Amino acid sequence: MMTGRRHVAIFANPAQGQALPALAVIEELVRRGYRVTYATSSEVAGRLALTEATEGRWDVVGFLDDSVAPISLVRGYFADDLPDLVVYDGTAVDVARAVADTWDGLPDDDFVDAEFGRFLTRFGLAFLPEKPSLYRVVPGRVAAY
Repeated sequence: MMTGRRHVAIFANPAQGQALPALAVIEELVRRGYRVTYATSSEVAGRLALTEATEGRWDVVGFLDDSVAPISLVRGYFADDLPDLVVYDGTAVDVARAVADTWDGLPDDDFVDAEFGRFLTRFGLAFLPEKPSLYRVVPGRVAAY
C-alpha cells in the first residue's frame, strides 16, 4: 500500500518500558501529516485497539513480544510498504536496527532535520538510519515541537 504521505514506523515494546512517550510522538507525527505504524507488544496493541485510540488515523501491530523471531515478522509485515523512517526506543533497538539494515536509502534532509531529531530525543527515541549530528540535544534549548 503506497500513499503520498511519508511513512514512519515506530518500534517500542512497553512490556519493558513506557508507552506514553511513543503515543505522544505518534500523535504529533499524525498531526503533521505523516502515516504512522506503531510496532509494539501484543498486549499494548490489543489495549489500543479496544480503546479505539488510533481512531483509524494510524496503525498499531503487536508482535514484538510474541515471537522467537520478531525480526522476521517485522520484515514480512513491512515487505510491501517500507517505511521512510524507523523510530525506536531502547526496548526495541535490536529489532529496529536489524530491520532498518535491510532497507535502502537515507531519509532526505527536509524529512529528518535537527529540530525533528531533538523532538524525538525529548521522548527517549532515536531514528534510523542514524544521523547523529541531527539528533544531539542542545542544552538549554527546547525543541519547537
